[in-house]
Formats: sequence, C-alpha cells, structure tokens
Amino acid sequence: MRYALAFLTALALTAASADAATLDRARVQVRVYDTTVMPAADQTVALRAAAGVLAAAGIDITWVSCGKSGDGSPEVCAHPLGRNELSLRLVRLPGITSHRGELELGYSLVDTSVAAGALATVYEDRVQWLASQSGVESPFVVGMAIAHEVGHLLLGTNNHGTAGIMRPIWTAKELQRRDASDWMFSPEESATMLRSFRERTMQMAANIHWGE
Repeated sequence: MRYALAFLTALALTAASADAATLDRARVQVRVYDTTVMPAADQTVALRAAAGVLAAAGIDITWVSCGKSGDGSPEVCAHPLGRNELSLRLVRLPGITSHRGELELGYSLVDTSVAAGALATVYEDRVQWLASQSGVESPFVVGMAIAHEVGHLLLGTNNHGTAGIMRPIWTAKELQRRDASDWMFSPEESATMLRSFRERTMQMAANIHWGE
C-alpha cells in the first residue's frame, strides 16, 4: 500500500500546515455502518485516508464503528444523531456502467432546503471496480469516496466542483498520476464546510427543548 501511505504522509503535512496557520477547525463524529464487512486493515486505511483529506480542510473526524447491524456496537450507535454527528454506510450494490464507462460510487442524502445532510453511502464493490481498472489499492479509493460523500453532507449540497475531490468524474488516469491536488478540497469548499457545520450545530442546539 505504498500509494496510500505516501498520500497519507502528504496529507499529514498539509493538515499540519493548516494548524500552523490557525485555521478554524470543526470536530465531527461519524458513525460507520459497514454491511460489506471490509477487512479490518483495509477499512483502517480507508478511514485514515478520508480523515486526512478532511483534516486538511479543517474538519477533524472521529470514526465510531457501529458494526454490521449494530450488535456489539458502542451505546451511542443506538441513539439519534447528535448535532456534531454524521453517519456513513459502506454497502455493496452491483451497478452497470454507462455508455461512457461511468459508474456511481456513492450518494449523500442532503436536505437542500436547509443545506445539510446526515447520511452518506459508499458502494464499496463499485469503488473496488474503479480501483481495479486503475491499478490502485482499493482502500485508498474507498477513502477518497468517503471523503467526497462526507463533503457533500458538510457542504449541504449535491452539486460538484470543477476540480479536486469534489469533481463529479474520477478517471483511471487521475488515480494513476498521483497528484495530491486531485484529492483535496478547495479553500472555498473548506470555508463553506466550516461555516455550514457551525450553522448546523447552532441551529440544532437552538431546537433543543428542555423539560422541567
């Protein structure tokens, strides 16, 4: 997994630079529901890669494993999502490529009326297909797909960017050329995620009604 490890090192340096620049940061907890049962080592690499991309944008992620069905999961997994929480599903769903050879890797449920979302889904088997077409380790590509979908939730939109990790189409050539800029959020996207997350948590806090 040389590709993934080298990329994680580059992301760590980028995140450190962001810290040094006193970038505002947000702490987000993400519950992970893995129905695909990824090998533990592969999932660790994928989540570390996703966390690195988000950390470089000022979003510090804590992953909470909620298991395949919730059995044996932390107690928090049985409760409604908190105001600083999101959820992620890793699932398998075979798909057919379009006439242009494209295949949807995941989706995010976003309420565009309030510019917020809470559930992201990544199709692990489809990501593995793209990785195999590119000759790149699949845990790395899964991690990038996770970061992309979580990005949609934090940006509060299903729209895509023109470059970087939020671009709509990922090609084998882009995966092979190992350009870190292809897998980063833009400064504008980073600022939007931080602002939207602060607004989201403030709004949820304001909606809490305390009993007597």
